[in-house]
Amino acid sequence: MKLHSRLRILIFAAVMTLCATTASSTPAVITDSDGAVFSGELSLIGARPLTMVALGDNRQQKFNLDDIVSIEQLVESATMERPWVFKESGKADKVYLDGQYPLINFKTSVTLVSGSVVTGHLISVAFNFKSEAAKRKIFLTRQIKGTKEEILDDVIYVSRIRLTANAVAGGGPISGKVTGFGTLISVTALDNAREQPVFAKVAKDGSFDFGTLLPGSYDLCVLTDTHVLCGLSDVVPTAQASGDPLQAEDLADINLKFPLADDFFNERWILGLRGNRKFAKALVYKRRAEYYESEKWTPGGFLWHLEVWSWHLAGSEWKIDRRSILIRHKQQGGEKNRKLLTTPLLEAVSPGQRLDIQLGVFRTSPKSEKLLD
Repeated sequence: MKLHSRLRILIFAAVMTLCATTASSTPAVITDSDGAVFSGELSLIGARPLTMVALGDNRQQKFNLDDIVSIEQLVESATMERPWVFKESGKADKVYLDGQYPLINFKTSVTLVSGSVVTGHLISVAFNFKSEAAKRKIFLTRQIKGTKEEILDDVIYVSRIRLTANAVAGGGPISGKVTGFGTLISVTALDNAREQPVFAKVAKDGSFDFGTLLPGSYDLCVLTDTHVLCGLSDVVPTAQASGDPLQAEDLADINLKFPLADDFFNERWILGLRGNRKFAKALVYKRRAEYYESEKWTPGGFLWHLEVWSWHLAGSEWKIDRRSILIRHKQQGGEKNRKLLTTPLLEAVSPGQRLDIQLGVFRTSPKSEKLLD
């Protein structure tokens, strides 16, 4: 192996070790399936939050440890299975071998500080756990497969994690109704504290409901068949709230970097910029008419997104951090272009609010009207 390749591997390993060892920890109580209980400090390995797909949904949801009260691994099925191999490559026929092994499938129930409970299938996550007894790594997965020497009672797994420093702190619903702007298609909220989009359930009468949300504030985005109504506030995650105010030249400086971002869309524009120099929120419109199988998905039309890109100023250079998709729409040929309106009504909405979005009382921000074409 070449020296520079070895050096890259060593640097990567050192960075990963640093990430694992410097991750913030929180007090926790671990209960194993055999009833054993351990108290100690729990921390995530790596930067990815706990990720799962709720039952009846197909979107991934991500949760920070600070927002979780408890995690429970619930057994969906527990059986003894026979090992097997495919009889022939490329065919479904199987040959079963001697012996048996235990196979346990789980669903996971996560209780949040908002008081809501999300149950679904976990995408595997790893923790470091340090107690007085010992240090251990904890892997939560959707499935555990034992060995042929084991039976079901031999398989010990983590059944519950309780984060004792986190308590139910409230949160609440955000709901409302949209009238006078055509047919409601979707409502999306950007969680300003966690930088994650949340999607509401919409009804034919124009009403929408996000259910119970975590504490914080949310910028909302409404899509109808004629309009896009959007709120973009100055609220940013707490850790970045101390940043210097944005300056008049910042949008122009970001626009110099903006075309360099590797992206599927060849046409894109920044429509607005809020926040501060430590965490700037850019409202981005992107469209593409020619792409693979475009005639199948958008004949005579185009695909377009409305997104929020977060940036920070590093020295004298702006750098992009994350992109959150608020709207992804496949616009068909002949479909009318939407009018975009930005409004304070949809900025930094707190859980517990109900919004009545009517054409007659709708207040827009200065110079907010744009045509998404």
